[in-house]
Amino acid sequence: MAKTGFYDSSQRIYLPKDNLTWTNLDTSPYATWDNWTSWYQNLSASTTVEFTTDIIDFGRSAKVAPTVIVTTGLDGDTGTAVTFDSSNEDKPAITIEGSNNADMSSATSVALTRTTTPTFTTVGAKRYYRVTANIHTGTNAAPNGIVGIQVSLDTTEINETIQEFNTATVDDGSTANRTIPTIQTYAGITYVGITPRTNVTDSNVTGTSSLGNYVQLDYFAEGYTVQSGGAVTTSSVTMPPLAQLVSTATNSFVISLFEANSGDDTNATVDFHVRGLEGRAISSDGNLE
Repeated sequence: MAKTGFYDSSQRIYLPKDNLTWTNLDTSPYATWDNWTSWYQNLSASTTVEFTTDIIDFGRSAKVAPTVIVTTGLDGDTGTAVTFDSSNEDKPAITIEGSNNADMSSATSVALTRTTTPTFTTVGAKRYYRVTANIHTGTNAAPNGIVGIQVSLDTTEINETIQEFNTATVDDGSTANRTIPTIQTYAGITYVGITPRTNVTDSNVTGTSSLGNYVQLDYFAEGYTVQSGGAVTTSSVTMPPLAQLVSTATNSFVISLFEANSGDDTNATVDFHVRGLEGRAISSDGNLE
């Protein structure tokens, strides 16, 4: 595990390190040996204290929705949780890493903050996970610390059905993509079933060619021959459009609909069945849940 602070075993809390050195002893609160009991009191500037968990082996590659409970406390008063206000709006910061390698090499990660980017999005199907929590230390004689981090990796899926959605209502005319909003928030959408309810009309082109003897033009002048031509017939055909899932997000997914013969993008009334992992976001108290 990686860390930027130290563990005070007497209080069972993970605390920030001070920036004092031996040369500060004569001016610090520990100017005498009797006063010098620790290095981390009376922080002159607020910094951060960060803790990274051990690597978690999930046992198989899977998309997960993580829950991260960060328990905080104060030095000397571990029962009092840290207060996160507007002056520390980017704290706690929580980073989720996922990899299919036991040493976490080639890991995919997502960094979350309490107010700027609180919503978790999947890192994909991974077997190994790791979590880093980062909080502000405060500027006082009782620095903020981390009492514990509880991590849960959930694969339980939720689902919803979207009925009779007319894709023309989200067609801006610029691309073939249509963004469909979902009712629920997902940590990661794992499946989208697309069922067109209406047909589209497309052009169906058929043709015939006439068989004849082959004449090598090097030995026969072109002007002395008249070839029989083929016939081309165009008709209309009505059928369901072809559907493609383009991408997914936490509150929407993107599809494209195409006419089967021409390949032109089109619109239709469609039913959708959506399945995915339940959404996670950092709450006001700093937990990812």
